[in-house]
Amino acid sequence: MPTAPGTGSTSRKRGLVPRPGRSSARPRPPGEGGRGCGAVAGAVAVTDQSAIDGVHAPDWESTSRPSKTNPSAPDSAAETSETADRLSKRTRWWKRKNELVDQFIEEHGAAHRPISVVESTTLREDAARGDNDRYRSKTWSTVLREFLSWYNDYRWAHLRFRDPDGDLVRAPMLNSHQPAYGDIYYAKLKALERQVLQRFENPHVVMLTLTGSTRNGNGGPRCPADHLRDVVDPFSKNVRPALHRSLDVEQWEYAKVLEHHTSGYGHLHVAVFVDGEVTEEDFRPAIDAHLKHCDIAHRDAHDYYHPDNEKRPISVNRIDPDVDPNADDVEAVGNLGSYIAEYIGSHGKELFDRSITELAFRSACWATGTQRVTFSPGATELIDSEIPTDDDSDVVEIPARYKRGVTVEDVQEAVSDPDKSVNDHLEGGPEGWSLDGIGTVDEDGESRHDIENSGVSYVQIDGSEHVDPPNPQPPDRPTVKTSDTTLTDY
Repeated sequence: MPTAPGTGSTSRKRGLVPRPGRSSARPRPPGEGGRGCGAVAGAVAVTDQSAIDGVHAPDWESTSRPSKTNPSAPDSAAETSETADRLSKRTRWWKRKNELVDQFIEEHGAAHRPISVVESTTLREDAARGDNDRYRSKTWSTVLREFLSWYNDYRWAHLRFRDPDGDLVRAPMLNSHQPAYGDIYYAKLKALERQVLQRFENPHVVMLTLTGSTRNGNGGPRCPADHLRDVVDPFSKNVRPALHRSLDVEQWEYAKVLEHHTSGYGHLHVAVFVDGEVTEEDFRPAIDAHLKHCDIAHRDAHDYYHPDNEKRPISVNRIDPDVDPNADDVEAVGNLGSYIAEYIGSHGKELFDRSITELAFRSACWATGTQRVTFSPGATELIDSEIPTDDDSDVVEIPARYKRGVTVEDVQEAVSDPDKSVNDHLEGGPEGWSLDGIGTVDEDGESRHDIENSGVSYVQIDGSEHVDPPNPQPPDRPTVKTSDTTLTDY
């Protein structure tokens, strides 16, 4: 649905780069800035290094480009089976992208809704339309198309490193939607599990589920980014302080996980790690705070008195690595990493093989730069304190990474400031490795993009809130279900 005219807006740029695989001057990101969904230009794990740089790697420098003196030469790169296969794969993924968008339009009633209509909402420039510093959100289906196109570009992009001798080494360029990134999340969760078991005397994990109505005041579907913000925003200002007040323990940390409903809209899981005995009652004030301060939350979806424990918004379990995973009568979690990873998504699956509602949800997160998994500062410290001890790993790590203590803001500032360099924040150790740029491959061979121009362009949109009026819900707490009985009627 098109949006109506609104007030003025401003744009905010965070670095410029052509989309990998294109030569357009339009700002396009090779990654996702620093808000959680972008390229990993630090330590890059490569399980099959030879596929990129080795005896089985393509001839990147010579045979990948057609002859300039005789473009129709039989042995030109455009004629090779390698190039034909690459183009065939591009065509297949391009067609698959279009099929997924068509499926979403056909099946989802909110496909033509804008991603957001709230004044000054910050979106990726790819998710907005407009000119002269006045922008509107694109529709959900259009944003899904942009997101899948962006993801496809990563299939042909890689990071370029220089070793101490100046030789070029290529490594995959990751983003948080790739199957391999699930391993990174899982590794962090396992590191957190080990630290919790080591430092907590009586470890428990509590899962809270917070959600909100997906219908607006007109009875239609909400704009997905505005709905997600309504659900998530009360946590920091209201829910977390409620936890501080209600938990009588020495230490607790948390991880926030955004997950999609079958509708494609999002809801929030909060995994709370507690050192001490706790009960469900200890966490009811947090649910009450969400109901009070999240205007679209209703008590029926947060009923901690529900007779079915599976439908309650609070789940309490102790952490016990020795518990029998096949036991049904034990309220304990044996594998904390797997327990939380179930809420994160379909790890190990190709993105295009996932449900259309998950793809739609991810596109909304991508458009707004929203992290799907975040940890409390204390949990992050516990994870960072982990030192890998597996010397038998067959993973090859490129020894170029961000220096310890470098923040996302540091990198973004280096990207935007012509007098600064991203390389200033990299360390290669005694080997002297350095980051050389980003490479993309197409039918003409490999092209190099300057890493200084990496980043994401964001804009702020005009408001059209009347298109998607909120549907306020009563802030009432859940109530105990009771019924009147007599000696003859019970």
